[in-house]
Amino acid sequence: MRTTAAGIGKGGIGNRARRFGAAMLLGLGALVAQLAPAQAQGQFSPVVRIDGNVITAYELSQRQAFLTLLRAPGDVRALALDQLINEALQMREAARAGIVAEEEDITAGMEEFAARGNLSADQLVQLLAQGGIAAESFRDFVTAGITWRDFLREVFLPKVSISQSDIDAAMAVSVPEPGTRVLLSEIILPAADDASRKASRARADRLRDLDEAGFADAAMRFSVGPSRNNGGKMKWLDIEALPAPVSAAVRGLEPGQTSRVVEVEDGVRLYYMRDREEVSGGEPRIAVEYAALLLPGGQSGANVDEAARIRERVTSCDDLYPIARGLPPEQLVRETLPESQVPGAYAGELNLLDPGEISARLTTSSGAMVVLMLCSRGNELPRSLTEEMVEEQIRNRRVTTLGQAFLEEQRANAHIEILGQ
Repeated sequence: MRTTAAGIGKGGIGNRARRFGAAMLLGLGALVAQLAPAQAQGQFSPVVRIDGNVITAYELSQRQAFLTLLRAPGDVRALALDQLINEALQMREAARAGIVAEEEDITAGMEEFAARGNLSADQLVQLLAQGGIAAESFRDFVTAGITWRDFLREVFLPKVSISQSDIDAAMAVSVPEPGTRVLLSEIILPAADDASRKASRARADRLRDLDEAGFADAAMRFSVGPSRNNGGKMKWLDIEALPAPVSAAVRGLEPGQTSRVVEVEDGVRLYYMRDREEVSGGEPRIAVEYAALLLPGGQSGANVDEAARIRERVTSCDDLYPIARGLPPEQLVRETLPESQVPGAYAGELNLLDPGEISARLTTSSGAMVVLMLCSRGNELPRSLTEEMVEEQIRNRRVTTLGQAFLEEQRANAHIEILGQ
């Protein structure tokens, strides 16, 4: 099956784009020699019929050439055919739902795809032409991804609900994907009509040389976005979660630099890069958060009774603070450490606990009972990974799963006739 959109938000056209980079462009010379476009004779003959619609030999040869350029593994022809069948069904269902990709989204998607190879869309189109791949074929590829993304958002997104417990559980096992996280400030200028758009474009050009303090001041004075009250400051975001035009504009920025002027439907935008973080991915270390309330007197009857009362009253580590009110600060310790750095006296006991559970079996060397509680145990993640990002990842996965099941059902019910091999 074709990989569907990785993000259901406005940004991104899917994991297919992630494979594209400058190194892949080096294969164009070999591609020219290996894959020429279909010959004029018979190039529009059907190779597949799907409920009366057809896929032509030309479309198949174009997609096969494109996938070869992207260095897709396995049987490239079979993959190309599979993608085109899926896209035909996806476009049909989107049309039935009245969903058509916006022209500006298609253009932005093409620019975003090309930007992964440090190219503009026009430059990429010229390089594709050297391999016999028509601009229309590239456009069709992007359009299909965007249309299916919009269909998923329209049809399945309203059916997905996510609880705080879902987010907490996902945060505990999240593994950072390789990529870039950015900390941006934004200025959003109005563009209600041609005159205001022109004026906003001129103002944005004048604001491009500001430092961070100046940018924040300009955001409070001129921006019409909700972030204006915070000096235009945004939270950490995965660069792939940004709208395609924004992602393309900020991808090459270093901290302290301002983006080019970005024009989108709802306004004219400018971005200042406050910080960025490269995430290598891979398996993170395990982090353990725990709290230890120390009760002088060891395993006395009074302390045993107090520990029992604490168990009845406490469901999270936050609940220990009212109990420790009035005690010396050193009697309540709460910290988050890599698993390997947890004090040995506590490590074994914490391994026996689930989050929210309490142990009162330990005694310190000074003779205090340790009321030990495991707050959480999970993967140590980049500082830029937020609950909002994890929530969006969960939502995307669920929507994509619903969409994939729907597509498989449509494919199972369709009459698909392979006419040529």
